[in-house]
Amino acid sequence: MTILHPTDFSSCAGQAQARAAALARAFGAEVLLVYVLVEAMLFGEGFVGMAEVERIYDAQKRWAEKALADRVAELEAQGIKARSLLVVGVPADEIVRAAERERADLIVLGTHGRGAVGRFFLGSIADRVVRTAPCPVVTVREGADATR
Repeated sequence: MTILHPTDFSSCAGQAQARAAALARAFGAEVLLVYVLVEAMLFGEGFVGMAEVERIYDAQKRWAEKALADRVAELEAQGIKARSLLVVGVPADEIVRAAERERADLIVLGTHGRGAVGRFFLGSIADRVVRTAPCPVVTVREGADATR
């Protein structure tokens, strides 16, 4: 069994990771941590040239790879089989693609619970994943007790 856990490394994602870990322990599942690196449209004009933009992007990628490796190590220290995947693109789309490609049995992700107005202006990654995922999705609301 594979539990896919998308993360943005926020405290909310940490709560969802705790829930994914609890489920993995209960079912003897593997946790696949997924981070989506957003390739923003950055222009090399003014004070920041293209070389600087590329340096920032590369630094962000290296940071994410290390953060994923640290979380995989945390899960493995708990006796949970874990691995990670870093992809580039639109978060909701890439999370669903990863679930399809990896044949995930379950997705466990955090939600910030912004409400209708926040979703209208900011969109909701969790909402889009729930609507389009190829498997069941468990959402963990920020501030919820993730160990239950």
